[in-house]
Amino acid sequence: MKKSGILLAIVGGLIGVGIILSFYGNYVIFEDLVKGDGDIDTGKDLMIEVELDHTETKKGIYAVQIIDFENSLVGVSILDPVDRVVESQSINEEVYEGLFDVSTSGTYKLLIENSGEKVKIFGVIGPEPDSGKRSLGFVSLYILIIGLIGMVIVAVYLVISRKRASN
Repeated sequence: MKKSGILLAIVGGLIGVGIILSFYGNYVIFEDLVKGDGDIDTGKDLMIEVELDHTETKKGIYAVQIIDFENSLVGVSILDPVDRVVESQSINEEVYEGLFDVSTSGTYKLLIENSGEKVKIFGVIGPEPDSGKRSLGFVSLYILIIGLIGMVIVAVYLVISRKRASN
């Protein structure tokens, strides 16, 4: 029984570490993104601005989430520092994510325009997270999976050891 307690502590520790790494990974990935939200009426727009340095990042990322999406007519544009349209999309889904090129340093803008009914919109824009930050999310997932598999193995071990003890 002492051995199973140690195994449960190890597996529990792995699951705890996985959860902590998951929260930390999400924080690290989203810390450089600028967020904005609001209720947008017909003909209104939401502008979110972020300062990007093209020597530090070559790609930017943006995401838009439409709360209670029901055939909304929402358009998204990315404007560069001289207000040229870098990318423009018509959103026809609840969550949309896209990438854009960062060609010059300056203030990039995420412009969200509504042509339909009043909707609640959440948007983010910022530099694309590097591979090291993204891999932290995968590492935490792998640790959680290993911990859960370990939990199943410990449960099977306990059942087998109790059967042997009762015989």
